[in-house]
Amino acid sequence: MRKEYAKMDAALLHQTNKKVILKLIKEKSQISRSELSRATGLTPPTITRIVNELVDSEGIAEYVGVGNSSGGRPPVIVKFKYESNCIIGIDLGATYIRGCLVDLNANFISEIQVPTEIERGFDSIIEKVVQVINKLQKRKEKDARIWGVGIGVAGLVHSETGIIESSPDFGWSNVSLREVLEKKLDVPFFYDNSTRLMALCELKLGERQNLKNFTVINFGYGIASGLVIEGNLVKGYAGFAGEFGHIVVDTNSKVQCKCGMYGCLEALASGHRIANRGKAEMENGNADLLKDLCNNNSNLVTAEQVARAAKMGDVACLKIYDEVSEYLCKGIGTIANLLNPQTVYIGGGISLSGQFLFDLIENKKSKYLLPANINVQILPSSFGEQTTEIGAVSLVLDKIMNLELSAKKK
Repeated sequence: MRKEYAKMDAALLHQTNKKVILKLIKEKSQISRSELSRATGLTPPTITRIVNELVDSEGIAEYVGVGNSSGGRPPVIVKFKYESNCIIGIDLGATYIRGCLVDLNANFISEIQVPTEIERGFDSIIEKVVQVINKLQKRKEKDARIWGVGIGVAGLVHSETGIIESSPDFGWSNVSLREVLEKKLDVPFFYDNSTRLMALCELKLGERQNLKNFTVINFGYGIASGLVIEGNLVKGYAGFAGEFGHIVVDTNSKVQCKCGMYGCLEALASGHRIANRGKAEMENGNADLLKDLCNNNSNLVTAEQVARAAKMGDVACLKIYDEVSEYLCKGIGTIANLLNPQTVYIGGGISLSGQFLFDLIENKKSKYLLPANINVQILPSSFGEQTTEIGAVSLVLDKIMNLELSAKKK
């Protein structure tokens, strides 16, 4: 029994050392084996054995020659091999399905966007996702490898079973996406809640990767959040943490949310609500600038059009966004006072309204923040409308860096 434990411990230690070395190689882009030995305290033979595995077995590193010697043998240089290794990221949204093919440094190689057309049903949506993935696979270089596919989907994704228990945007409940995609894809794939992947994106690839405590708000036709506490992505007991849109911000409201409650942030401040408010203002003879933008057709009103009209000075649309930003600040105050994040990122389609929205939030936030949290930074997400795609890429990259996934030649 002791020998079995010893073997297990040795294998675990080797795997741990291998992860550390791979992380160092990626962070430095290229580094000598002697530098790896000094940085980790591992012996040169151990370093050589592990690097050889990363080069020969994993195909995720490569030798690129030798450096200058200061006496003795010249140092052997090893490089993170990102160029010929690829990941596909998919943003499965209610309006568009966006897909990207990137290398392991998240440099874009190709991108595809198609309308989701949710009215055509589940099978049609899945077929479109598969078609986007297949097209992206064909756009890689001949000798490049596809490591896997990451997918961000709006909905409550159970962290253990992978069941999408509820997705109001799609009208899905208890959907096994894994079971369906396993029959259609020949590459490894992983999926999670799109907003949680937005947070993972900031954590792993964002402009400020050293942040350990922050929140990402997905402000679109629904509202949700991804939470990072002490450098860890928070999932909760079953994977449903971060339902920021269902904080009640008006207990007297008669506006009902899709979740069944009244006065939720999502019911009062989402893109869906903004569009409906704009439509109502037009039909009541207000919002003249919005009317011009939509050719006097209330069916063409979107949250983006309401934002455009507001920025142009439309009084009715300004009032809508003023109220929306007030509700949003109530929600931000709740989450900031509870979790004390350093930064709150706002992404999603409505965040693309621009500085106009952030100025409104900045002017109102102090009413809802404790003095200790008044300096919380509220910033746009690092990757704009591509945040969920890159988050899906981050999901696969995380598997690679933890040595939980091997590349598959295509």
